[in-house]
Amino acid sequence: MENYEHQLNVELAHYNEIYKMIHDQLEDAKKDNSKSIENLRETNRDMWENASHSADDFDGAVGLNQFYQPLASNSFAIEFSEKKIQLLERLLKSAYFARIDFCSGRKERYEPVYIGRGTLFDDREETILIYDWRSPIASLFYRFETGAAHYDAPGGTIAGDIGLKRQYEIKNGVFAYFFDADVQIADEFLRKMLWGNTSSKMKTIVETIQKDQDIAIRDMTHDLLMVQGIAGSGKTSIALHRVAYLKYQGIQNRLKSSDIIILSPNTLFEQYISNVLPELGEDEVKSVVFDDLVTKILPEKTAFRSRYHQTEILISCEEPTTKALQKQVMEFKMSTAFCRILKRYADSLPTSHISFPDIEYDGKIVFSGQYLKDRLLQMNSNMNLAAKLRQLRQHIFDKIHEIRKERMPKLLRQAREDPEHPFDWKEYARELSIEESTRLAQKVDGFIKLDSVALYKKLINKDGLLLSLSKEIELPNNVEEILFHSQALLVDNMLQNEDALAVTYLQLILGTINGSNNIYKHIRQVVIDEAQDYYSLHFEVLKQLFPNARYTILGDINQTIEKRENMHLYEKITEIMKPRSSCLMVMNKSFRCTKEILSFGMQFLDEDTLFESFNRSGDVPQVIEAPNMDFLDEKMIEEAIYSKNQGYQSVGIICKDAKEAEALHCRLKDKIKIHLVRSGENLNIAGVFIIPIIMSKGLEFDSVLIYGVDRNRYHSVDDKKLLYIASTRALHRLNLFYTGEKSSFIRGGVKI
Repeated sequence: MENYEHQLNVELAHYNEIYKMIHDQLEDAKKDNSKSIENLRETNRDMWENASHSADDFDGAVGLNQFYQPLASNSFAIEFSEKKIQLLERLLKSAYFARIDFCSGRKERYEPVYIGRGTLFDDREETILIYDWRSPIASLFYRFETGAAHYDAPGGTIAGDIGLKRQYEIKNGVFAYFFDADVQIADEFLRKMLWGNTSSKMKTIVETIQKDQDIAIRDMTHDLLMVQGIAGSGKTSIALHRVAYLKYQGIQNRLKSSDIIILSPNTLFEQYISNVLPELGEDEVKSVVFDDLVTKILPEKTAFRSRYHQTEILISCEEPTTKALQKQVMEFKMSTAFCRILKRYADSLPTSHISFPDIEYDGKIVFSGQYLKDRLLQMNSNMNLAAKLRQLRQHIFDKIHEIRKERMPKLLRQAREDPEHPFDWKEYARELSIEESTRLAQKVDGFIKLDSVALYKKLINKDGLLLSLSKEIELPNNVEEILFHSQALLVDNMLQNEDALAVTYLQLILGTINGSNNIYKHIRQVVIDEAQDYYSLHFEVLKQLFPNARYTILGDINQTIEKRENMHLYEKITEIMKPRSSCLMVMNKSFRCTKEILSFGMQFLDEDTLFESFNRSGDVPQVIEAPNMDFLDEKMIEEAIYSKNQGYQSVGIICKDAKEAEALHCRLKDKIKIHLVRSGENLNIAGVFIIPIIMSKGLEFDSVLIYGVDRNRYHSVDDKKLLYIASTRALHRLNLFYTGEKSSFIRGGVKI
């Protein structure tokens, strides 16, 4: 105890010194920022008062140019000091969270290394006082206990020994306590943090990153990093901290926020993760749902059903035959087999599906249709079809431009001979020439410009076309039924989601996206969450859309919605993406739920599913039966109020689908303060709220109430997965409610 008191005094003295240094640097940074702002204003005043602003005045332009350098310098200084101020303000609240004493093989004594959310540099001593958690040496804290250790530095591997590993609790500038962290104590610290309530935004985990998580975060070797993890294993946190780590890397490799894109399962989840990178001191990265990408690529005004809406229709469909056919249609149209058919179709367009007319001008055939077709087929095979067609168009009009000189005298004679234009015949001749050119351009564009929607509809609707392209490709046994169903749906102007995705793929492989430019070529890192819900066609689109990117892909095969998946998913992804190097990491330890909740949730998975629960105990989930709906509603209200009184900040009532959630909200809204979470709205998961399962994916709540777990609602294999997803949203408390006959998937229960 005396030794702890002594160490505490030493640590407090050190912290006070660091706190003062942060405070002083913050004041200096604010002064520098104010000075730079004033200098910028003064330079602006001088420029407007002393330099000419005439665009035609050469001397004035030279005069303006002399102000460019000071303007740029002051702007850079302001940006630099503002970022430094933000960092120092974060450090002022919590300077550091860990310390290791490390002795490398080159040195004779242990040196303390303090680790925080940013780097603090002592300019006078030219030493680092606090190391950023992403620095190479900080990996020692995450990967090793005391004893022999090593880390990878830019100059090679540094080996040595850790003599001390210590953690701190510093909040809002107040030093609370420290402890020397062996495995047992570190787990206790993590357990304490996990017992806290959730918030409406995802939190950072820099203080509690686990060894395997740190390995994934810092991986720089693989172009394709895949993480398969059970619910609550920290997959999304890993991805976001990995983004922060990649942005931290050396100047040559450093990623800008604009170089990265995150694909989220829904818009609610986008909002949920939006705070993590700013809390880590990084600019927010663009996050989109897959449908956003599709919208940007499809021809303008092409309407399609959203993935969310289509999945909701499947979940709520109560007619087994209809549902089975809808799923078969989706699975086929987004399969590897259908991708191959689409590719063959695209390759066959020049020979079989584009009509090349003769091009006439001035009464003569300038190019025959056969000549145009042959010229197209002889073009560089590395070019996409749209680019070849644009070249062919240019070739046609280059020739027309040459012979137009011979055509104009004839048009002038024709204009003179027209009695209706005796005085303005020259202008009339020009009009005739424009009309001819317009008609010719329309004729040429009729076969040059590819209509991907029309082409796709032709593939589905034309008898025998799709089957003729499927030689040696395995098709579903009921492919005729699938095509008939698809044809009926394509009559509507609203494309189904899988049809929109197929058209998107056609656009990309034909090269018709935004004219000729791929707007995403600059993307260098793509993060995909909930990858288990993606099909082969999604990954084929991504490969085309982001040709220069590396990938971080996260999934849980146990959380698929309305499809079945296994570990072969990751082999399939690798086959499609064809990276230079790839890695699959499997994480079976959950940190979200108590062990009682996780054990309950695991009953909905196959018996051989490996899982490990972080040792945190809580109440055993209850499955509660009520005699009727009114009584059930009252019991759910009681449970929601109880959870709030227990201090839980987010109490989620999870329903199977959106329709059910809306109906329940209508019944409860006048009895309790409650919020219905709808697709596309701003995030609000504080208090008591109702949410459909599909929207709850990736989120977590303090207390979860699952509504209506009866046999009628949950009876299929897909429904079983929904129960797993809903159950594993709960951090501390889970209860399930039903009337009638309980789902056969659920063990136990209590009558009320």
